[in-house]
Amino acid sequence: MDDGSNSNNPWIDWAEKIRTIAQNGLTFARCEFDVERYHRLQTIAHQMTALLSGAPLSNVEGFFLPENGYATPKIDLRAGVFKDGKILLVKERADGRWALPGGWGDVGEPPAFGIEREVCEESGYTARAIKLVALRDTRQPPYNMVSPHHIYKLVFLCELTGGAPQENIEISDIGFFAPDNLPELSLSRTMPEDIHLLLTHKRQPGLETYFD
Repeated sequence: MDDGSNSNNPWIDWAEKIRTIAQNGLTFARCEFDVERYHRLQTIAHQMTALLSGAPLSNVEGFFLPENGYATPKIDLRAGVFKDGKILLVKERADGRWALPGGWGDVGEPPAFGIEREVCEESGYTARAIKLVALRDTRQPPYNMVSPHHIYKLVFLCELTGGAPQENIEISDIGFFAPDNLPELSLSRTMPEDIHLLLTHKRQPGLETYFD
């Protein structure tokens, strides 16, 4: 049975689970001795993450320590915008590969509004969210993400409403591509399966939303 763990390096999952236990414990602990134990557990998780990633411990602690409260998955929003049978992709400066426009969901912002904002910010085009196509767990196939976070991916089908391509500090190129002739994808952000699922829902709008 697939439990969603990272088969390449289970230590990444174990470090995250320890960090999650520590964060949840710090949220609910009332005994000062328990608080001290959870802080120690949190430190161990950070040390494990630093060792596994090769990053300085201070960077890892700075990345995680602002989080508090009950630990939950992070939300990644992605948009499928079509024009003349081709899908909109943006080229990430971070790795030189292509992805569906999108990014982290913002606190206090409805997901549909968030994905419309992401499309505009990343590509210069404007779009309207018309359907949630999928809610994917990136710890499940076909993904094989290596991340200190557990991430849920919300994939929206969107309708192009205007705008023009515009590069920015994160994006070096913008274009529409035939689904059967895709450029090299940034697989931590977009899988070919995401694009084919979007195309299927565009052709068959009555399909139900996919979820893990």
